[in-house]
Amino acid sequence: MDIEKFKQIFSGLDRAYGQYLSGDLKNGKQGGNAYIKKDIVTDTLWKNHLEGVEPSLGIIPIRDDSTCSWGCIDVDTYPLDHLKIVKKIRSLELPLIVCRSKSGGAHLFLFTEDPVSAEDLRNKLTQLAAVLGYGNCEVFPKQIKINAERGDTGNFLNLPYFNSDDGNRYGFLDNGNAATLDEFYSLYDKHKIKSQDINKIQPKQVALKSDELSDGPPCLQTLMEQGVGEGGRDNTLYHYAVYAKKKWKEGWEDKVSDFNANHINPRLDYKQVQKIINQHTKQEYQYKCKDQPMCAFCDSIECRKREYGIGYAYEHQFSNLQKYQSDNSVWFISVDGRVVSLSTRQLYNQSEFILACIDQINIVVNSVSRDQWMNKIKDLIEKVEIIEMPEDVRVEGRFDQYLESFVLDQGDGTSFSEVIRLGKTFTEKGKTYFRMHYLEEFLDKKRFKGFDATRIGARIRQLNNKEIGDLKDGETYPDPTVVRRVNGKNYRFWWIHELEKPKEEIELPKERSDESEIPF
Repeated sequence: MDIEKFKQIFSGLDRAYGQYLSGDLKNGKQGGNAYIKKDIVTDTLWKNHLEGVEPSLGIIPIRDDSTCSWGCIDVDTYPLDHLKIVKKIRSLELPLIVCRSKSGGAHLFLFTEDPVSAEDLRNKLTQLAAVLGYGNCEVFPKQIKINAERGDTGNFLNLPYFNSDDGNRYGFLDNGNAATLDEFYSLYDKHKIKSQDINKIQPKQVALKSDELSDGPPCLQTLMEQGVGEGGRDNTLYHYAVYAKKKWKEGWEDKVSDFNANHINPRLDYKQVQKIINQHTKQEYQYKCKDQPMCAFCDSIECRKREYGIGYAYEHQFSNLQKYQSDNSVWFISVDGRVVSLSTRQLYNQSEFILACIDQINIVVNSVSRDQWMNKIKDLIEKVEIIEMPEDVRVEGRFDQYLESFVLDQGDGTSFSEVIRLGKTFTEKGKTYFRMHYLEEFLDKKRFKGFDATRIGARIRQLNNKEIGDLKDGETYPDPTVVRRVNGKNYRFWWIHELEKPKEEIELPKERSDESEIPF
């Protein structure tokens, strides 16, 4: 098993990675839990993935310098004929490799020999997705830039060849058979491209017979070329009517009728065509980008460049919501591939969200109704990725460190009396006792404001419980406080389990190489 080859092919961000624990099937899809760990991607993680040791590995393709060596179109529509996809890709002479995803979908990979800008790679994959009829599918990298100083990580993709010898995440040969890992390496060597050739990739059939729609939505160009069949005729003609009215102030009605006659098969009848024309006569409408069949052939990046494309009416794409879990959670969201960091309030409040986008990425997001906004947020939160923060970054971890420092630095007293008078700690029978107000003073000096007194108490109880472990039936966790009578008066003391004191390192004398320097 050539792990180094696999690492080289799927190299990406090296300071964070994704993991996926499989669960039960949901609506025909493989369920499970996905999360991001901010840590180094070790050789053990790569090895475990190929050997099928849970959790499987996900790699973030975009690096800190905003370059990538691979990208992917994530086809998540069902049912799916993988061989049909392979044949279409080869007929268009595209350098894509098809792999089966964990849920039974398809990952269409594009690999480069050397790093290419994430923006160029994402734009090219967006274009190819539209040509292939998967314009409504997700594209990786999901971001064109990440900011390491701000904590950005980007989004990860679950890698193929989990349990490489006997798994179900494999690549496809041109005949539709599953490719072994070694055969996948051969596919990679055959189809990888040089970074400078990224913009030279053009589908063999991309050239259209007519340039009539070269100034309009690319989806209409594609549909005009291949013809529109039953199932999407009404939406397509409606979409075309928006374009026609924008371009031709007079005579646009005839253009709509001509499009129906020449490019829709079977044609819509006269009443249906007139209904659409009458709708547009009475009112100005915008493109139906989210409706089929247009969304399947959507290339929003190219569409925005065209004179009669979506322009200002473009609905900015919100995706890839991530959450740094903490007391004051930080959210990251991609807006047209650019990452915006938000507080919970900014995520919830549309006006504050718009201001954050202007401030951070110079994009003015169009406002929508409150109900529409809340539906957007609900949809995003349902798919949110939780980023696992290192222990020493979370507020709980910082408190634990300060608590340990307080106990070890204050000096262990010899009695409860010294705890009261001198602010020391006192250890007896495996428990270390202290007064709460001395701990609060210590935290205040360290400028730790993460917990109030109630939260401090709750955390101490939690830490004590962790030390005890699982309880047996009928047992309860002990109270983290005790009352002791000192000098005729009752006092309340808090306690934690005795900490192991760090061992003092003994500095050994350095070895002498010159025997003449020895004084005897």
